[in-house]
Amino acid sequence: MNEGKSYLVKRTLNNNTVLAVDESQKEVVLLGKGIGFNRKKGEWIPYDSSIEKIFVLSSDNNRETMLRIFTETEEEIIHAINDYIQYIEDRLEVKLTEQFLVSFIDHISFAIKRLKQGIQIQNPFLHEVRSLYPEEYALAQDGVNMLSKLLKMEIPDDEIGFITLHLHSAKTKQSVSKMNQFSSLIGKLIQVIENELEIKIDRDSIDYARLITHLRFAIERTERNQFLDQDHPLTYE
Repeated sequence: MNEGKSYLVKRTLNNNTVLAVDESQKEVVLLGKGIGFNRKKGEWIPYDSSIEKIFVLSSDNNRETMLRIFTETEEEIIHAINDYIQYIEDRLEVKLTEQFLVSFIDHISFAIKRLKQGIQIQNPFLHEVRSLYPEEYALAQDGVNMLSKLLKMEIPDDEIGFITLHLHSAKTKQSVSKMNQFSSLIGKLIQVIENELEIKIDRDSIDYARLITHLRFAIERTERNQFLDQDHPLTYE
């Protein structure tokens, strides 16, 4: 709990963000509406409801990334992302790790910046991700709707797929790159099936969802070196 704590200002990043240290000399970023307005270096900020989020900077890499994000990103974007992070923590009933928060904020802020510049986001594994992780996809969809409304901008479904991978990473502690590889492999296997059978599978069909599930379990069994028993109906000589 943070009640009773105070934070010593090191630098004001903007009107809503302050770089500070807590009483145990841990470096933190404090986020809150107006929290940085007229703040001076060396001033103490007591913990109260004006502090919406505290990011602990425990590594040099995370520190540089977070300072870059908060310095370069528009304040309304930071607040919109923070609202979504709070929503995720409430829905998943977890406290997101520092490493996740750094990569997640960095990803979303960069995606929004690209969209504002007119650069399109393309996700070649959108269908696979949506079928593989339906719960996380629904949560990512809620987040995109929230961000779109707060920022008054259109965010494509392709970005929902990327956010889904981050959310599944938070739940399973798997790396996003690992899940990207997994989704890519699933996509290639689907392509092989379509080419060999000379068919086109409807990506929105129940059959496609079932096929994805079977392929997913087959890959996971292979990774664990688990194979079908000799008397299994699908086993043949």
